[in-house]
Amino acid sequence: MVSLMPAICLFAVLAAIFFRSRLPIRIAPWQAMAAGALIVLLFGQISPSGALSSIDWGVVAFLYSTFVLASILQESGYLQHLGYKFMRSFYQHPFLVLLAFIFSAGAASAFLLNDTVAILGVPLCIELGRKSNVPVAPLLVALALAVTVGGITSPIGSPHNYIIATQGGMVSPFSDFVYYLFVPTVLSLVALAAICWLLFPDLHRLKTISSDFWKRGKEYKAARAGFMAVVGLSALRVLSGVVPWILPFPLYIIPLAGAAVAVARSSNWKYSLETDWETLAFFLAMFILMAAVWQSGFFQQFLPPQAELSGTGVILFSSLVLSQFLSNVPLVILYLKALGASPATHTLILLVAGSTLAGALTLIGAASNIIIMQAAEKKGHRFPFREFTIAGVAITIVSLALILGWLSLVGG
Repeated sequence: MVSLMPAICLFAVLAAIFFRSRLPIRIAPWQAMAAGALIVLLFGQISPSGALSSIDWGVVAFLYSTFVLASILQESGYLQHLGYKFMRSFYQHPFLVLLAFIFSAGAASAFLLNDTVAILGVPLCIELGRKSNVPVAPLLVALALAVTVGGITSPIGSPHNYIIATQGGMVSPFSDFVYYLFVPTVLSLVALAAICWLLFPDLHRLKTISSDFWKRGKEYKAARAGFMAVVGLSALRVLSGVVPWILPFPLYIIPLAGAAVAVARSSNWKYSLETDWETLAFFLAMFILMAAVWQSGFFQQFLPPQAELSGTGVILFSSLVLSQFLSNVPLVILYLKALGASPATHTLILLVAGSTLAGALTLIGAASNIIIMQAAEKKGHRFPFREFTIAGVAITIVSLALILGWLSLVGG
């Protein structure tokens, strides 16, 4: 018998999160999700042992270590430094500076959570706008879309990518992501630069910046060591898919090792506690609630046959549209369960593309968009909704066309 309670809890949680600014009491997203998980536990919709086994501890370790590394990167200014060094090479032409800025944000999002790059990128936007005497708003749009598009090509670029790679059963996730998504991602970033160049004439005055706004010292060296560890282990994980004697290792080892190296080099163990505990609590509760929802059988009664779920149109439409309402992480968890055991790599790649590009389609499609908007507004800069929507729809169409074209070319 189908139970409605878990589904009702899920929709109530999502409503509380989306409309929390209008509620009479302030409810944080993690509190709403924790309340939903607690209700399904108390009313026996999932057993305590089932709740515990539903938690993906690899995701928790992945998020924890990424947040720790991000705190050191933010303190040191290391990523801003990398962005400056990259842009400095293209000072001859404003379009090349814009292209370098977009590629810097996109590349960083392939190794770190796009939310992290969003936080670290806003000060760079403001400094770049100030030194170039151009409005910051177009740079904020470029940053938001670059971190979304750039994160497509890596299984550690976002939580939902990580979940698809691990729970979807990919044997060589880095190799598969690079093979199927690297080329269209690079071309999409070039297309994004062209879209921003055409949409925002102010960017025609863009020029590179000096390096006088970041910190150095022990945190800088620690951040560099941690980030290089992430890049090196990511490369090693790619090679493990093609070199027999390199043994594959869990993906969460990559940020965990990077965070450990950075904390050890900083000699300041306070960073090991500087993580986003609220987001971790949100994910712990979400795993429990989503497991209860699936066990209830509510969503299964609306699903088409499993063969249709693997269709290109169904995957892209579901992930692009439903991510706007359900959020991409809960969506991919439910979709992976519906696909059953061992879905085809092509199917998983399409799910990655759709659930990620949902963040370019609308402002609420990705948490990184909201992070950039709020961080910019705190510093007195407006986030342009209309221009973001125009550029976002354009890059979504272009990126999907490039991904589908590349998949047909390589036989995915």
